[in-house]
Amino acid sequence: MTDVSKSDSVQRPEYSPATFTFAAVAMTGVAYGLGRYAYGLFLPAIRDTFGLNTSTLGFIASLNAAVYLVATVIASGSAVHFRPRTFIVGAGAVTTLGLLAVGITSNVWVAIAGIVLSGIGAGFFSPAAFEAIEAWLPERWKHRTVGAVNAGATPGLILTGLAAFSMQTSWQTAWVIMAAIALVVTMWNWWAIPDRPLHQAERLKIAIRWELFTRARCLPLYVVTFVYGLLLSVYLTFAIDLILSTGGISAPADKLFWVLLGIAGLPTIFAGELVARFGSRVLLLVSLPLCGLSYVLIALLPQSLPAVFIAAVLFGMMSILPGNGLLVWSMRLFHPRPSLGTGAVFCVLSLAVIAGPTVCGYLVAFVPMSILFLIIGGLSVAVLPLVPPDGDTTNVPTI
Repeated sequence: MTDVSKSDSVQRPEYSPATFTFAAVAMTGVAYGLGRYAYGLFLPAIRDTFGLNTSTLGFIASLNAAVYLVATVIASGSAVHFRPRTFIVGAGAVTTLGLLAVGITSNVWVAIAGIVLSGIGAGFFSPAAFEAIEAWLPERWKHRTVGAVNAGATPGLILTGLAAFSMQTSWQTAWVIMAAIALVVTMWNWWAIPDRPLHQAERLKIAIRWELFTRARCLPLYVVTFVYGLLLSVYLTFAIDLILSTGGISAPADKLFWVLLGIAGLPTIFAGELVARFGSRVLLLVSLPLCGLSYVLIALLPQSLPAVFIAAVLFGMMSILPGNGLLVWSMRLFHPRPSLGTGAVFCVLSLAVIAGPTVCGYLVAFVPMSILFLIIGGLSVAVLPLVPPDGDTTNVPTI
């Protein structure tokens, strides 16, 4: 480890793995917890304010995911050529602008643009962050940091729920508050993360060929990732709406549901230790069915406050764990260019996140949302046979 460049006139802290990890976790909370996922909590308020139907709301969620996918592709292909701080700070700036736009506008198109813009930051952030993890951190820190960063959305979920709870009469004010939080975190990352390139030896250039992504051993990873994307996107987009519209549960129980999601997910910041101890296979075999159980509870017992809150805790605790396993799996499959692997996972994840809300928003005109939740919950169990015994890919050869 080296200190930041001496040409940097700003007095910065001495670089350490812990400094990078804390800063990256905070930015994950902004880019994902605020920028990507806040929309689901505020969906009923957005519907009422702008007069949008469920199909349109689902399309907006998918559009948010689509720009996230484009940003991920761009960042995955170019992250190795730039200083990680450039992408990380840029991600925070874009997310801040998107949140602020939604918070101050009365125009539906500006609001939609802000929601979509908020999704770009996460796509820029992740490949750069994981490239830096692979290049800068000691081996003993890598699993730990991957787990912490992957779970970093949970503090953002908590802040989103608290902002919504404190501003129940003005949901847009909550978005302005979230924009202010995003700005502070962005400035902290600019100050705390070293402004240095990846070392030349670390900037290994591997020609990006289609064959790298179509290897047979990658297919199970893609299928499980796609189902995981459905689990995340549909839940975070429509769970609140399902609870409020069919369960007879009113505000502020919906905000508490969101806060519980975040609080329950906080311990998963240390999930990297679980990956290191048990491997990605165990995490996937345990966490995916429990995510499905959360779907079942909301679908069958939306009128029961205890069942709904148990579902929130279950999903909060378990929904992050598959991502840890999938990321570690992908980073090993695509060693020594981890940004290609994480980029592939995020691309497949984004395809699922694009498809999930749009398809569910369309189908809800013909099939009750509770039935759709049961079907998606069932998929979490159906894919378990696809997780191979060597799902942690410890002995997979390098590309």
